Amino acid sequence: MLYWYAMLRLFRFLVVGCSFSLMFLMGYFAPGAQAQSLYEDITHAFLPDDITYVMAGEIRVPIFESPSALPISRGAAIILADASPTGLSIGDARHLASLLNEKGWHAVVSPVSFTLEEDPDLPVDEAIHPKSDSRLQRQSYVSSSQHLTILINALNTHLESHQGFRMNIAYGMQAAQLLDLGSKGIIPSPDTLVAITPFWPNADINRGVPEFIAGTEFPVLDLSINDTNTWASQTETKRKQLAITSLKLHYRQQSLSTQNSTFGLMDNENSAKIQLIAGSVLGWTQHLGW
Repeated sequence: MLYWYAMLRLFRFLVVGCSFSLMFLMGYFAPGAQAQSLYEDITHAFLPDDITYVMAGEIRVPIFESPSALPISRGAAIILADASPTGLSIGDARHLASLLNEKGWHAVVSPVSFTLEEDPDLPVDEAIHPKSDSRLQRQSYVSSSQHLTILINALNTHLESHQGFRMNIAYGMQAAQLLDLGSKGIIPSPDTLVAITPFWPNADINRGVPEFIAGTEFPVLDLSINDTNTWASQTETKRKQLAITSLKLHYRQQSLSTQNSTFGLMDNENSAKIQLIAGSVLGWTQHLGW
């Protein structure tokens, strides 16, 4: 029985992990119908009791919700699962959620599907790989930001009945976009945002990440992990400098060093790393007086 349970668990993570990784490695992010397909793949990879749903516009998004383990909740945390092969997988995010649950946080883990709109001025017979064309990367940023805005609003609505503080946690590209959206007031300001290795794989957009942080009015915990991403490393020093010179009241940059430099599909592969992240997050909330 234990053998078959372990095999089923492995299959779930492989299906979800391969779906995310294939989408990323193909060099483009899915538009509406394919985004829905990704969310459906996640739905099929887990048992019905594991999943709740929110509607992000017309798209049904599966989420993983876990309650506070303490009688009095500190608040609610939204954790975004990253789609890149080295990002914060669903397994990683759920592990992080469980550690936050132990300290009184209600947690919601939501996968995020990026979207891509093709350049209408680009001839059909001259399609260019997105990694080599900044126009497509920029359009990906705009369309995926729109989907992320709708998703965050849906998650906030879903959590309206939960009192306490609001904390958003995101990795990589989602972290960069949440900083951008938050600095512009496009999404509701959380009580704090934890940005893990924030970056965007386009030079012009990536250079703006420090300004995104400086422009936010909410506390930001800026985490870096083992220099896992060149794009994020390029702005690491400036992120801190600009936060200081702009007199940002609540900002902390922290570098975490672990033996493995990438996230894996199985949660037990990254136990030490997730525990470090959880420790940093909880230390940050204590610093804020929560």
